[in-house]
Amino acid sequence: MIFLSLVVVLAIVYWLGSASVLQYDGWFKWLINRLQKIPGLSASAIPPLLLALLIPLVVLVFIFLLIDQLAGKQWLFFLYVPVLLYSLGRGNILADAQEYIALATRGDNVAAVQLLDRLRAGHSFDAADVDSADWRSLHTEALKVFAYRGFERTFAVLFWFFIAGPFGALLYRLSVLYRDFSPAGSDAYATASKWLWLLELPSVRLMGITWALVGNFETCPLRKNLLDTQSSSDYVLNECLRGALGAPTDCSQAAMAQMEPVAKAEAEEEMEEETQDIIEDLTGDVITTHTEPAYSFALVKSSLPLYSRSLLFWICAIAFATLIV
Repeated sequence: MIFLSLVVVLAIVYWLGSASVLQYDGWFKWLINRLQKIPGLSASAIPPLLLALLIPLVVLVFIFLLIDQLAGKQWLFFLYVPVLLYSLGRGNILADAQEYIALATRGDNVAAVQLLDRLRAGHSFDAADVDSADWRSLHTEALKVFAYRGFERTFAVLFWFFIAGPFGALLYRLSVLYRDFSPAGSDAYATASKWLWLLELPSVRLMGITWALVGNFETCPLRKNLLDTQSSSDYVLNECLRGALGAPTDCSQAAMAQMEPVAKAEAEEEMEEETQDIIEDLTGDVITTHTEPAYSFALVKSSLPLYSRSLLFWICAIAFATLIV
C-alpha cells in the first residue's frame, strides 16, 4: 500500500507539476489562531502546538479506522493518496531552481533576491543576509535555500510516510506549516522550530547519506554531520550537498587550515579537479576557478540532478524492500 500510494502520488505530481489543488491551508491557520486565543493556552507556546497537531491527527485516525472497519484495508489507498498529496511541500523546487537559474543567466539580481526571499519565507536560515550585488554570495545562499526546500518539500515527507504512513507525513507537514504561520522571533516560532528540528533530525542525516551515495562520497562530511546534534537542518543539508558536489565545506576548510602550505595547495587542487569532474558529469559545464561567481552558479545548476537521482534511488530501494517483505 505504501509503495503503490507513493508511485501514484509521484505520477500525479509529475503530470500536474504540483499538488496545489489539494493544498489548502486556511483551515489550519484558522485552527492555530483559535487555539492561541483560548485563555490559559496562550500562556505557553507548547499547548497550542500540541493541540494544533493532535486534532487533525485524531480526525485522520478516526477516518482511517472507519474505512478499515467498513470497507476493508484495500480502500485505505484512497486515504493514503490525498493525505500524501496534501503533505507534500508547497510549490515545485525544480521549477523554482530553474527560475533562479534563468534570472541569474540574464543578470536580474533584483528578481533573484525576491525569489530567494519568497523561498525563505517562514524560515530563518543561518546567515541569510546576502549582498544583492554579489552574485557569488547570491549563488551560495541559493544553494542553501534549495537544499533545505528540496528536502522539506519532498524527501522529509516521503521519509515519514514510509515510517508512519499518512500520519507521519501529515504530522511533518503540519509542523512545517505551524512554524511558517508563526511570527518570526515569537515563542511560538521558537517552539515550533525546535520541534521541527527534532522531527527532521533522522531524515536530514539520511538525506546527507543519499547525496553522498549519488554524488561524491569521499568529500561529503558525513562523519561530522551524522554526529552533529547542535547545527540547524539547513546548515547540515548545505554542508552535505556541497560535499556531495565536491565543493569546499566548513569541515574541509577547517582541515585544510591545519595543513602545511604545500599540502594545502595540493588538497585544494585535488578538490578543484574533483568538483570539476562532478559538475561536468551532472551539467556539462566547465569552470575555471573557485573565485569566480561562475563556480558558485555551476554548483547551483549541478545540484538539480542530485534531487532526481536521490528520488530515483529511494524509489528503487522502497520497491526492493516491498518485494522482500
